[in-house]
Amino acid sequence: MKSISDLVGEALIIHQPSVWKSYYELKHGEEILGTIRAKGFFGRNVIFKMENNEWEIYQPSFWKSEIAIRQSGHELPYATYRREGFKSRGTVRMYKGEQMRLEYKLFSSGYSIQTISAEKLVTFKDRVSFKEKTVFYIEKRSELLDKYPWVIALAWHIMLQRKRASHAG
Repeated sequence: MKSISDLVGEALIIHQPSVWKSYYELKHGEEILGTIRAKGFFGRNVIFKMENNEWEIYQPSFWKSEIAIRQSGHELPYATYRREGFKSRGTVRMYKGEQMRLEYKLFSSGYSIQTISAEKLVTFKDRVSFKEKTVFYIEKRSELLDKYPWVIALAWHIMLQRKRASHAG
């Protein structure tokens, strides 16, 4: 299979095949590239599968806003996401020292994954429909995206949690 960076400029979609299940597919045309399955209390944790890899995105503590990422079956996380104060962005830090930034627009459904120097790697746009649907584009080839494709599921999951929180309040 091609790397995620090989799809530069192509429309990719995360959609929910059934409104009754917390299951989503990451697709390029008709090809399913990966799956996202919500689990846990209020769907706050997700399992992202792509090729033969599986990652868990979870909140290690109810009292902290930090989100951690680990390979499924492993105990310790190898990356964390932390929001920057009250801003609409945060930083993903990998334990090898690499970093990416997630930037969310305040009053729209657009958001992006960026390098730490603010170069856009992926842009997202949520579509309004009965079922969840997000269209996203790979803006630039990146070794970080190929190495850590779970960052796409992480950015999407954080936006989904933000939307649910705004609807609940």
